Amino acid sequence: MDSNNFSLFITVLLILGNSPVTVSEYDFDVFPVDKCPMSKDEWDTRSNQLKCNKTHGYHCVPNKHLTSLIEFCSPQGVKIPFEAGNCLELAARGTLNQVPCKETFSSGCPDAVFVSLELYKYPKCLAINTELRCFDADAECIYSRLLEAKTNKQNNTSTEKTAVHDVDEYLTTTERVTHNQTTVDGKENAVTVVLIVLMLVFMISLIIVLILYIRKSGNMCNKEHCQKDFEEVKLLKPGTGTTTNTRLVTANPAHPNGTLTMKKNVDCKPRSLKPKQKELESEHMPGDLELLLLLRRHCRDGAFENFIYLFERKILQNDKEMMKIIESRDKNGCTLLHYAAEGGSKDILETLLKHCTERTIDDTDYFGHTLLHLACKNGQYDLCAYILSYDNYCKRLLTKTSNSGWNAAHFTAVSGNVKLFHLIQGKGEIDMKTETKNRLNVLHIACLHDNTSICKELVNMYIKLNLPLGKADLRGWNIAHYAAKVGNKDVFNAFIDEEFASQKTFHRKTILHICCENGHYELCELILNNSPFISTILHDRDDEGWNALHSAAKGGNLKVFKMIEEALKSSDPLEVLREETDYQEIVLHICCIHKNVEICRYLCNKLKSAPEIVNKVSTNLWTAAHYVAVEIKQDGSEEKIIGILVEAGIDLKSQSNQGKTVLTVAFEHRNDNLIKYLLDNHKELVNINTAKLREAAAYSKIYEGMLQRTWQEVNSQ
Repeated sequence: MDSNNFSLFITVLLILGNSPVTVSEYDFDVFPVDKCPMSKDEWDTRSNQLKCNKTHGYHCVPNKHLTSLIEFCSPQGVKIPFEAGNCLELAARGTLNQVPCKETFSSGCPDAVFVSLELYKYPKCLAINTELRCFDADAECIYSRLLEAKTNKQNNTSTEKTAVHDVDEYLTTTERVTHNQTTVDGKENAVTVVLIVLMLVFMISLIIVLILYIRKSGNMCNKEHCQKDFEEVKLLKPGTGTTTNTRLVTANPAHPNGTLTMKKNVDCKPRSLKPKQKELESEHMPGDLELLLLLRRHCRDGAFENFIYLFERKILQNDKEMMKIIESRDKNGCTLLHYAAEGGSKDILETLLKHCTERTIDDTDYFGHTLLHLACKNGQYDLCAYILSYDNYCKRLLTKTSNSGWNAAHFTAVSGNVKLFHLIQGKGEIDMKTETKNRLNVLHIACLHDNTSICKELVNMYIKLNLPLGKADLRGWNIAHYAAKVGNKDVFNAFIDEEFASQKTFHRKTILHICCENGHYELCELILNNSPFISTILHDRDDEGWNALHSAAKGGNLKVFKMIEEALKSSDPLEVLREETDYQEIVLHICCIHKNVEICRYLCNKLKSAPEIVNKVSTNLWTAAHYVAVEIKQDGSEEKIIGILVEAGIDLKSQSNQGKTVLTVAFEHRNDNLIKYLLDNHKELVNINTAKLREAAAYSKIYEGMLQRTWQEVNSQ
C-alpha cells in the first residue's frame, strides 16, 4: 500500500471511529467508545455531552456482537431495573438486554438487582475482548474462542493467500477506476470515485486485520500461552461432591430463539462414546477417537481391568502410531493422565506413566491443573499419596498453582477429605493462608462447598495454621457469609459469637440477608434466636435498599418469609409489606420477579383489602404483573401468579412510564407461555398502546401473527 493509500486508510478509520453505528444496526444513534464512564460523575458528564434526558437516558454498554462499547441515549428511560447475575448489551434494534454472567464470569458479575444507570459499579460488565467477542471475565468464552482459532489454523494458509490476492486486485481496481472516472467527468464524478475508494480501502483493511488476527490467534492457545487469569469457573455443587457440566442460559430480548442449553465441560469428563464434531481431533481417525473416549471413561471411573484390557489389546499390540493416543490432549488440555488422576486408580496412572514419553507426573492442562490438583479435588487420598511419593516432584507439585492461583490445599477443601488435608498439610510445603486470585483461602472454599468436617478442622487449627478466620474475599465475603449461603448450622455455630459474623459484604449484605435469600429456615432461626448481633443486623439494608424480608421474598421459602415478617412486624401488620427498596420495589414485586408462587399467594390473600399495595408501582411505574414477565421460567408459575394477582385486584392494563403493559414486557422477553396465556385470557390488552405492542412483537414473525390474530378477533366483535 503506497503512502497515498495509507493516508486514505487512516482517514477512513478516523471517520468510522467517530461516527455513530449505522441505522441498519439500531433504531437510534449509538457511538463507539474505547471506555465507558467508570463513576457517577463521569456518567453524568457524558450524559450532558450527548444531551440525554429523563426520557432518553444515557447508557454505555457493549453492542450485541461484543465488538465495541457504545454510548447512546436510550428511549427506554434512565433507571431501568435488571436482575442480579446479569450484565447488559444493546440487543436487537435497540433494547437493553440481560446477558447472564453468574455461571460464566470468574468474578465481578452483579450479585444484586441493579439499575442500568449504575452499571459503572460493575466494571467487569464493561470490559470486553473485541477480537474474541467475549467479556474479559468470561474465561470459558475466551478459551473456547482461542481454541477454535487454533483448530482452524490448518485452513488459514490458503485463506491468507486468497486474501492477499484479493488485496492486490482491489488496489489495482481502485487505481483503474479512479483514473477513468476523473478523466471523464471531472469534479462531478470525483465524489463518486472517492466514495468507491473509501469503500474498497475499508474492505481491504478488514481483510488485512483478519489475516493478522488469524496468524496471531493460531499461536495463542497452547500450554505456555493460554496463561490468562482463568478463575476456577467449574466448582462442585455444595454438599454433593459431584460436578455438573450443564448450565441454562435464559434468553432475553437479544435471543429470538428462546432458551438455550449450553454444555460446558471444564473438567476432564467424557460425555459420550460417540465423538461429536468438536471432539474430532485432527490427529486421530474416528475409530481411534472412539477408543480414546472409551479409555478416558475407564480412567475416570478408575476401572483398571477394563482399561488394561483395551490398552494391551488395542494399543500395545498395534504399531507405534497408536501410542500417540495416550499422549494426546482434549480441548481443555487434559491427557489420559488427568482423567486417571480424577478416577483415583494408582494402577492406571502407573501404566500410563510407564508408556508415556512426552508426559510426566507434573504435566498440566491448559488451565494449569496438575494431576495432584485433580486428585485432590476428587478426594483421591491413595493416589495423592502415590503422586507425592515421587521425591523429585513432591515440592514442585505442592507449591504449583493453577492459572487462577489454586494450590493442592484449595482443591482438597473442595473435596472435603480431612485425611487428605492432613497429608497435604503435613508435607509442610504449602502456606495454608495462601489465597487464590480472587482472594479465597482454604476455609472460604471449604465453607462454600458445605464441607462440615474440614471446616471444623480448619477452625480448630486456625492458630496453628496462621489462618485468619475473618478474612474477606474480593467481594467482602467471609466464612460467616459463605456458611449462611449454604445454610450450614454446624459450621456457623463454630463462630456465631465472633465479631466478623456481624460484618457486611461490600454490597452491605448481612448474614441474615444471605441466609434469607437462599431460603435456609433452620439457620435463619438460629441467627434470629442466638446471634448476639441480631439487634444490629435485623433492620439493616443492603446497598440496594433491601431488608431481610425483601431477601426472603427472593429466596422463596414461605416459612422463612413468615418468620422474618414476624420479627419485623409493627403495630400495623401491613407496614412491613409496604417497605420499599431504593427503586421503590416491595416484597410483592420481588416474589413475582423470582416466580415464588406460594409467597405471592400468601401476600395477595393478606392484601385483598389493600388494592393500593397490590397495584403499587416501582421506579419505572412497573406493577407486580410487569415483573412476572421478565424472568423466564415457563413452568406454569408465570400463569399462576398472574391469576393470583388478578384475583387480588391488580390492574393488568397498567402501563409503565414507557407505555408498556405486562403483555408488552412478555413479548420483549420472549416469554412464550405467558404471551399465549395473556392473549387467551386477557385479550383486552391488545388494544392498549398497540404501537408499542407491535414494536415489541416485531422481533418474531410468529409473535406478529399471534398479536394480529388476537387483535382482529377482539376488534371484529
